[in-house]
Amino acid sequence: MVEAVASEELRAFILRLYRFFEAGDADSMRGMTTESPHVVIIGSDPDEWWVGPQTLELLGKQVKELSGLVITPGRLVTQAMGSFGWVADDPVLTMSSGVQVKSRMSFVLGIERGQWRVLHWHTSIGNSNMDALGVQLTTSLDLLEQSIEAELPDLRPASAPDGTVTIAFTDIEASSAMMERLGDTMFLNLLAWHDRIVREAAASFRGYVVKSQGDGYMLAFPSAAEGLRCVMSIRDRSAQGFEGKPVRVRAGLHSGEAIRREGDFFGRTVVMAARICSMARGGEILASDLVHALARGLGTFQFGEKRRVTLRGLDGSHEVYPVLA
Repeated sequence: MVEAVASEELRAFILRLYRFFEAGDADSMRGMTTESPHVVIIGSDPDEWWVGPQTLELLGKQVKELSGLVITPGRLVTQAMGSFGWVADDPVLTMSSGVQVKSRMSFVLGIERGQWRVLHWHTSIGNSNMDALGVQLTTSLDLLEQSIEAELPDLRPASAPDGTVTIAFTDIEASSAMMERLGDTMFLNLLAWHDRIVREAAASFRGYVVKSQGDGYMLAFPSAAEGLRCVMSIRDRSAQGFEGKPVRVRAGLHSGEAIRREGDFFGRTVVMAARICSMARGGEILASDLVHALARGLGTFQFGEKRRVTLRGLDGSHEVYPVLA
């Protein structure tokens, strides 16, 4: 029986497709797409539902119209099973105007005449469930956040003398897909392995594991620097892999008041950290502007270019900084 396996070959294929798109090379993109009359491309616009030979002509026009586009890969997941494969990604699209859009893409691929070719390509723009469906559905980070808000744990043991605390949320990229691939027993072993990594790192950097749920954790620290060092350790140790399988962790951090109460300070600090974590891609650590301000003066951390994002449930836009080292 042929099993689905992660495919570096498909990863390289999709990255090459992105580069041709950026370069406006429609001919090369056509060469990577099936010649079958049943090719399907679905875009984010309601009218972008294309089937058949005219699909490639329309795609070529859009490639030219999007001149200057930059595609930054996100949580790129690739799977192959014999002569078929599938890919999922959430790349950031940077337009020539500087506008950034976090998209979602999925591909179905097949081997034709010895080469991988795209059979189906679907692109969408993520909207919150409330905006799209009028219903607030639960995500794994939401569950962790809700359980914390219900219990209102006392964060003072992990707070600084001035009463502030740095909150970090972490979780594993594409854990549901990983569970399907590994099976229940192996996935539970992976969670136990990851739990040891998180708790050992927290103990090394004066951290406090506030709550865990599945592969998600909320941690508290008396300083932004220790919080950053801890999540970097968790990310790097997890990336070494579980039984040869790489595990990509994302994290978000924010600092605020540590006093136990039902008001905004406790709630906002937690919500900010959780929402920032949800914006991170696999292997990425994002720091709030306050964490960045507290840590950058130490000279021991390197940050990438700031990104301005909107965070669900919080007014206005917010600046976040990727943590590079």
